[in-house]
Parts: sequence; C-alpha cells; structure tokens
Amino acid sequence: MNVVTTFLRKNWRRLPVEKYGSPKRFSCVIATPRFKASRHIIFFVMIDDNAEPILVAKVPRRAGDNSRLDLEAVNLNAVHSSRPGGFDSIPKVIAYENFGQDRLLIETMIVGKPMNRAYARRRTESCIEIITEWLIDLQAATMIPAIEEAGWFERLVEQPLQRMKEKIPLTLNDEHLIGRSMKLTASLRFRELPLVFEHGDLSHPNVMLLQNGGPGVVDWELAEPCGLPATDFFFFLSYIAFARADAEKNSDYIGAFQKAFFGHSAWARPYIDSYVKQVPLPSDVLVPLFILTWARYVNGLITRLLDESRSAQQLDEENTEWLRSNRYYALWRYTIDHIQELNLSH
Repeated sequence: MNVVTTFLRKNWRRLPVEKYGSPKRFSCVIATPRFKASRHIIFFVMIDDNAEPILVAKVPRRAGDNSRLDLEAVNLNAVHSSRPGGFDSIPKVIAYENFGQDRLLIETMIVGKPMNRAYARRRTESCIEIITEWLIDLQAATMIPAIEEAGWFERLVEQPLQRMKEKIPLTLNDEHLIGRSMKLTASLRFRELPLVFEHGDLSHPNVMLLQNGGPGVVDWELAEPCGLPATDFFFFLSYIAFARADAEKNSDYIGAFQKAFFGHSAWARPYIDSYVKQVPLPSDVLVPLFILTWARYVNGLITRLLDESRSAQQLDEENTEWLRSNRYYALWRYTIDHIQELNLSH
C-alpha cells in the first residue's frame, strides 16, 4: 500500500470523497513524468477495476521539495474562488497536507480524451474554437485592470528578463536576446492592460476534451493569478502549429512557428483577431506580449532547473546547453531575429 492510499484510508471520513465508497476498494497507478524539469511523482487513484481514475495525487520526488506543489494548490484555490461554483474544467483541491515524510496534493480528476497532436491535427478548427471560448470565459472571470496591481510590470516583464541575465552564463547571443526583449517590451509599462489568470503551459498533455464537449485543463503549478493576457493563447496556437506540422525537431518547430505567426500568409492571424476583439486588447500590445510568451517560459525553465539543483546560483554547463537546445528558446530567438515579419493583427 503506497502513501496515497494509506493517507486516503486513514482520512476518508473527513475528506469530501465518501461518494466514491469504501477506501478499501482503492488502488493507484503511479507515473513519473519524463520532462527534465519535472519534480513530482503522480498517483492516479482508481476504484475497483474501473479504467478511469477518480482522484489524482502529487508527491515531490524529493522529500521537502514542496514549492511547486504549494503553488499549484494556491493557484487552484484562487482560480475557483474567482466566481461562484468555480470551473468544472479545472481540478479542485481535495487535500493538501503533510503525511509522514511527504507532502500530498490530492485533486479531483478531470477525465477526458487527450487533445493530443493527432486529434489537434484532425480537428484544428474545433480545438482552437474550444480553447478560445474557454480562455475568454476564464479571463472574463479573473480580469482586473493592471492599474489595480502595483508592480505588475516589474513582476511580469522586468524581473523575468533580468533574472535570466543573472542565472545563465551569458553568450553574446543571450545578451542580444535579453536586451532586445527588454527594449521591445518596455512600452507595456504605459499601457492599460487587463491582467488575467494565466495558466502558463496550455498545451498537451495539460488540455483534454470532456464528455460535454468542453475542455479540461490540468497542471496549474506554472499559473499566474494576475498574469498577462494573450500569452496562453499564443502558446496554445503554437502547440496547434506543431501538431499540424507533426514537428519532431527544432527545425520542424521553427518552420511550423513561422507559418503560423510570420509573413503575409500567417494562418493564426484570424484567430488572434477574434481573441483580441473579445478580450479586448489594443493591437499594439500584441508584439510585446508575444515576445514575453517565450522569454518568460524560458525563464520558467531556468527556475525549475535551478530548483532541481537547490544550491546552484546559476545553471551549470549541462543544463545551459539543454536550455539553448530547447524548442522554446529557439522560438524566442526566432521571434527576436524576425520581429519585422511578425504578423499578429491587421
């Protein structure tokens, strides 16, 4: 019996899970994500011989490494508190507490079909429509004027870019990317943007299709409760671009990225126009927000890699090499190098 089933059996009656029946019927399937920066072991809680899990639990790979679980629990509680009844598309926290040597995060299970590449390639229009509608709904419920959030520009724009200067051994190319990004995003400081709940990694395997036809969205550890608009949408459209191209290596990713967002025939532009009208956003903030989509994601990778090493103040050679070979670093670099060709709005 593992730590999750032991915890559930000991605490069954005080948790909101009695509807599932006797805890003696539980078992778990354990998954360890292969992504380099992942820090959790995931338990899917099953009942009897049912194929569908009823709960999902996360435990740190290393005892005491709880910071990411702390963030996910806070983010899930925050997003559900943004409107009465919360969101059926987002997991709810069942328990978050210490048990023995472990910290457990137990959530309701969002059961659906994966919006994987094969599905996204076959049903591109439908996938974009479903996620656009979901994002508009989420952002309408969580939106606040940036003027109400003191220091938003420093927190969401300046600090992530500045942090990269401190946390990787810089090459001239790195300095160019960071410097140009700072310059091209500086104008956001003076714009009256809405701030919204930002997921931070809106792509497969975090997005699925529920039986009611709507989306389910999981994995909220990278979320920003008062984050930037449009970035989740750009991120998801890039995932669709990769799916359409069946991209496997960086040259494939860049080719798909270019066709989606750059040049006169950029196919993503009508979808971006539709999103912008519904939020709404002025068209001249889209380029800075697009740059920040990739720069901030790369900064997030740096943060997770440093958290993994715990004591390091800067990425080592191996992790720096991995970072520069990562597709999101490549997308950021391509964006800066081809900024004049970026085609996001009329």
